[in-house]
Amino acid sequence: MTGKNRIAFCSSQRGYLQIVSLLIAVLVLCALLCGCSDEPTDSTKPYYGEPSTLYNATSADLYCMEITRYSGPFVEDGTNEPVEDVAAILVENGSKQFLDRATVTYDVGGKTATFVVTGLPAGGKAWVLESNRMQLEEQLEFEFLDCESSFRKDAVTDTKLLDVSAVDNLITVKNVSDDTLNNVCIYYKNVNSDGNYLGGISYMIAFDTLDANESTEKASAHYTDNSRIVRYSYQTE
Repeated sequence: MTGKNRIAFCSSQRGYLQIVSLLIAVLVLCALLCGCSDEPTDSTKPYYGEPSTLYNATSADLYCMEITRYSGPFVEDGTNEPVEDVAAILVENGSKQFLDRATVTYDVGGKTATFVVTGLPAGGKAWVLESNRMQLEEQLEFEFLDCESSFRKDAVTDTKLLDVSAVDNLITVKNVSDDTLNNVCIYYKNVNSDGNYLGGISYMIAFDTLDANESTEKASAHYTDNSRIVRYSYQTE
């Protein structure tokens, strides 16, 4: 399946909106016919309230771009065991916020297929493998069941307080600020050959506390030249 399809199901409300619009027009006409006083009192002055500018991303901002079979290392549980013909979907985060986690389920030939994606930046796309390694041996129809998602409004996707470098799978993090940083963590995902992230999984490395200008290093088995940091977290004193 190809095409930009919303993961979340949205029912059409066109007929309902037309009825509401007609009723509003009738009420406005009746008010005009009844007449208004030339000097409106305080109780009749219009009040529209404070403008709302708060943006909240929802499951409706997630899109299934493609459904396919996948053969290669199974990355979702960290084992990287070889698999063949596993169901995979290409998920796009079309929102303006960082996707912390989403669980998407489909009915596939009477069985439930579950896809879990974490740590997907705004505008990012990831190939997500079916969590239980469901194999697709024939062309089956995917019927959407549900999508539960959570987003981070405060995700730190870029920072001037930390300097990160890597040689092979050895990652060095330096606190380049003037303050002590506690609970320093970096989160990264790996990139597929087509430029999209491979796997719904994201990896986390904790560096504990770093004093000003202090650096430390750790090895991560999944970190490669194709790894990209998607989020930082820390607390300042």
